[in-house]
Amino acid sequence: MIISNSLKAYFIIISTIIGLGIFVLPYTFSQSGYFFLFWLFFWFFSFLILHLLLGEILFRSESKHNLPGLTAKYLHPAFKHLVWFFDYFGMLGVFLVYFIAFAKFWSLVFPGINSFWFKLFFALFNIYFIFKEFSLFTRMESTLSLGILFLFLSIALFLLPYFEINNIFLALNNFQEPFLPYGVLLFAFSGISSMALVYDLVGKNKSLYFKINFWSLLTITFLYLFYVLAIVGFLGFEVSEESIESLYPYLPKFLTLLIIIMASLNMVFVDFCFYLKRGLIHDYQLSPRAANILIALSVFLLIFLNPSRLVALIGFISEFFLAFNLLVISLIYLKLKEKTYFKIPSSLVVILSLIFLSGIIYSLVNDFKHLFL
Repeated sequence: MIISNSLKAYFIIISTIIGLGIFVLPYTFSQSGYFFLFWLFFWFFSFLILHLLLGEILFRSESKHNLPGLTAKYLHPAFKHLVWFFDYFGMLGVFLVYFIAFAKFWSLVFPGINSFWFKLFFALFNIYFIFKEFSLFTRMESTLSLGILFLFLSIALFLLPYFEINNIFLALNNFQEPFLPYGVLLFAFSGISSMALVYDLVGKNKSLYFKINFWSLLTITFLYLFYVLAIVGFLGFEVSEESIESLYPYLPKFLTLLIIIMASLNMVFVDFCFYLKRGLIHDYQLSPRAANILIALSVFLLIFLNPSRLVALIGFISEFFLAFNLLVISLIYLKLKEKTYFKIPSSLVVILSLIFLSGIIYSLVNDFKHLFL
């Protein structure tokens, strides 16, 4: 079946954003109540704005660059390597989250096997696709994105007969950790790297670019909300950090296995690796072969790391590394003298920048302490 570039772009955004973040959302909701709903819609609107900011920057750039190259071009060449540090190690942090989570997921199915072997297989599986052409995994993403959407909707519908509205009311009124959703939802919505790929597909069509981003983000937002309400309505405060561990005794084994397989096949990991590969080639003029080797080595080194606190790790990576990238995008947009394609009020961009900066400071004070001390 022939898929249009606009549909490919839609699926790229969905498959890049929907990943392991969805599994920790029910726990986050149970710990933060109404604040979760606030941060959910805050990030929906914020990422829609951020995608438009980056769209303005990409549309004005004649050559292909990732964020470090764009920073050097629009802010100052001296900032290029600093942004690359945050960009690269932020992505590696995301990869580490995937390694930890998938090792836990597969250990549910095969409890007697050392988690190292799951990590090794996951690394080899994804590195295989990293070395392949872009067109190969975009075709897979279209199928996998539909499969993932259908799968999470199926889980929610399966649990619907056991739904207890009282669990939702209890969770809504639990304000134990009001700022927890800030970092977790930032992680769950992060897919800014896909904008360069979307631009490669649709070009300087601002109307189409806006529609693709709006509908993909809206799809993701309501999927997150539906999944969270279904899981918390069923489990209440018994939901675990990764939710799948709590669901495992209740779901049919074939459905649990299907969840884990589909999550493992999700191409988010490959998308992020391809983003890094694109940056190494266009921002640092590395050959594709050298870029592949560097990324493969970086991925393999993560196999040997095993931090125990997944939610704390997600919070630190998103609030520190990912938020820094969002701050840089905002600063680049503010630096532009004229806005041709997407005109966002500067005051709104400044407010978002201050929120990102506050999150970075908060992560150093709070998340770093809990994760490393």
